[in-house]
Amino acid sequence: MALPLMALSQNRKLTIQDSARYSVSMIYESVVDMIYLYEDFLEVSVLGYSEFGQAIPILKITDTSSKAKMPILLVGNLHAREFFSSKFVLKFCNEFLFSLANSNGVYPSANKILETYDLYLIPLANPDGLKIAQEDWSGIEIYKKEVDSIKRIGPYSDWKANGIGIDLNNNFDDGNFEVKHGHLFEETPASQGHKGDYPCQANEVRILQDFVDSIVPLLTLSFHTKGDVLFWADKGTHAQFEGLDTKLNTRIANKCGFKMAKVSRNPREYGAGLENYIRAKTRRIGVCVELSPPNDLVAQHPSHMFKTLVWDKCRDMPILYLEELSRLYPSYRYLFLKD
Repeated sequence: MALPLMALSQNRKLTIQDSARYSVSMIYESVVDMIYLYEDFLEVSVLGYSEFGQAIPILKITDTSSKAKMPILLVGNLHAREFFSSKFVLKFCNEFLFSLANSNGVYPSANKILETYDLYLIPLANPDGLKIAQEDWSGIEIYKKEVDSIKRIGPYSDWKANGIGIDLNNNFDDGNFEVKHGHLFEETPASQGHKGDYPCQANEVRILQDFVDSIVPLLTLSFHTKGDVLFWADKGTHAQFEGLDTKLNTRIANKCGFKMAKVSRNPREYGAGLENYIRAKTRRIGVCVELSPPNDLVAQHPSHMFKTLVWDKCRDMPILYLEELSRLYPSYRYLFLKD
């Protein structure tokens, strides 16, 4: 499916609606709006296509400098029902781009950040799953029977997997796939809990993993929902960062009011996620960020609570990571020159 095209005025700021439940088509439309509004800083391409042929856009924010930059990756919507994550990445992208050319933007350090970093953003990593979770069958009608044959745990709104019943954040090839089990485990395709038959089985994972290998981001933030917690380290890779990951994440947790999970001990529980692949295979920093507080339900908080539970609390989080990383990086630069 190609991204839609639309004519757009050059002199307005794009509004990401805080109270709206963003669908796949709304995300596509917002991405195209940004192409027209922020063409001096934004490059957009299609990273690849989902199992059902939906486009997975990749947004790159960069300036015209020829100076070599360090790549940073932000990813949302690996899990279908967690649409706060896709809207957060989308809104951050929009506000950052607006701040580059406007003194009244929310990120006054935006231009300085681009002196050091290129930002890559994937707001929609699992478009099929998002459509299923929202019961939006437009464009995937022919797969409805296939979807209905997959074991469903709860209503469609609880759907976590991709279109063929694989949990994308359990399908990365981090070296722990064979032992990965987790507290939710399904042997066959399901709406949640099935890791797949082999690593990178899902189109979406293979595409994303290949992209990671091509740019090797210094920092990857993978946004999920819920918990107000950072999953930032595991026993297999924690020591290689020599305290950098601890210092970096401690500052962000304190600033944003998040908890820091304990260092994950058992690859049976923590393996095969994007953040695990980043740390294990690229030897870079990967963090799973769980947006919004827990509510003892599977369902995400209502759409109208996005602003108070996510945006107002976390809007500065990516900036804080980058500013703190810039402060710490000179002392730890040698870690990333070993490879």
